[in-house]
Amino acid sequence: MARCYCLFASLVFVGSIGGISSSVFLRKNEASRVLRIQKRSNWFWEETRLGSLERECYEELCSFEEAREIYKSNERTLEFWYRYKNLDPCQSTPCLNGGICKANGHTYVCLCPPLWKGKICEREYIECEYKNGFCQQYCTNVEDSENVRCKCAEGYQLDTDQRSCVKQVPYPCGMINVEPSRVRSIDHLSENYHNLLENDTDMENNTYIEMVLNDTNDEENNTSTKEIISSIDATSHLFRIIGGNICTRGMCPWQVLINDDGKYGFCGGSLISSYWVITAAHCFVTIKPHSITAGEYDKLRSEDVEQTVLVEKLVIHPQFDPITYDNDIALLYLSSQVNFNQFISPICLPNYHLSHLLLVEGQTGYVSGWGLTNERGRSSRFLRRVNLPYIEQETCIKSTQLLVTDNMFCAGYVNQERDSCKGDSGGPYAMNYQNAWYLTGLVSWGEGCAQQNKYGMYTRIPNYLSWIYESSLEHSNHSQHLRYNQ
Repeated sequence: MARCYCLFASLVFVGSIGGISSSVFLRKNEASRVLRIQKRSNWFWEETRLGSLERECYEELCSFEEAREIYKSNERTLEFWYRYKNLDPCQSTPCLNGGICKANGHTYVCLCPPLWKGKICEREYIECEYKNGFCQQYCTNVEDSENVRCKCAEGYQLDTDQRSCVKQVPYPCGMINVEPSRVRSIDHLSENYHNLLENDTDMENNTYIEMVLNDTNDEENNTSTKEIISSIDATSHLFRIIGGNICTRGMCPWQVLINDDGKYGFCGGSLISSYWVITAAHCFVTIKPHSITAGEYDKLRSEDVEQTVLVEKLVIHPQFDPITYDNDIALLYLSSQVNFNQFISPICLPNYHLSHLLLVEGQTGYVSGWGLTNERGRSSRFLRRVNLPYIEQETCIKSTQLLVTDNMFCAGYVNQERDSCKGDSGGPYAMNYQNAWYLTGLVSWGEGCAQQNKYGMYTRIPNYLSWIYESSLEHSNHSQHLRYNQ
């Protein structure tokens, strides 16, 4: 009986396999219907349960509100939502005024251009660090404000736009009051003139050469240009500042010559007011100043425009080091005021922000003086000036084995014969900004003159602004001290 049952079961199993095998392969439409995932509907009590991310948003399409029920906070919901929907938060270009949008998950950050700030760069603000706050002269940041305060140097006042400065007096600081003379570089003078300068060594003949360099009528511009160098010194060699120009009368109106008691000029300086001259401290290690001459141009010829005034006080910086020339700065207080005219006027002092705008690599300044005509030669008879670029501080320090402090900076050319030299000491390194000239440095020291791979060293004036103003207040009458523009 048992054997009959097993046989019957086996036959039934084989028969069923045969039936199944005939229906293993389904038609395409039937197979798709079988494999499709069927969305299930929530049953009644499920809506009362806590949200499930898988149930709400992956098994089904969910709404933002459903996602919010799951994550409970806007921050986390937004983070999920932008991923879930593959959204770009910068797609709508939310940043204003040229701001650049950077996606950061579900949110974004606006990189604002200068003068704009805020979440979407919607608020305008101005800082002195950017283009001097658009002030013509001095700029001061105002605390808790999105604007700046513009000020003007002595002799100027703010114009109605509260940014520009207009002069109040005939001869304010930093102003050149004569028409620029198109005097050619001495390198371009005739060969005969060069020969005359180099061969005539008689120091007593005081020969004057009147030279008309260019006398032309420009028909296109209807202008007549007459370029004259008067009283050229026939005994002078080519001046040491090669490539520079004679600083014609009135073009360096702040330049003064400092004289000893024998009326010999031994250093340069700059007028910063009618009573004060600024210069280098090392000039007075062995010599005392007796007087200054303003309006000087030709050292061998006395002229009506010149003014010689006695020095009443010498104020040397208390930390001046005569070995390293650190803090190489001094002030001269005059016994009477210098009268300004078109040939004599002071140079402006910068404030903190303006000086940092000017003293950067790529900017240039003018150095002037009566220094040696060459390293072993004699000093120049005529006032001369040369344009020298400011050198980045790291490059400056690497150019020498001597100490270069933060109170010094370099200017000059590494492979050109342009430099200041002995006799130029204390003279100005002057820089122009918005049609006014500012004193940013003083001729201090150097390794030789115009040596290859060497620069001239200058005292960094911005480091001494407080000392300059405090000293003028301490050593002069109240009406004669300098005004401090921070």
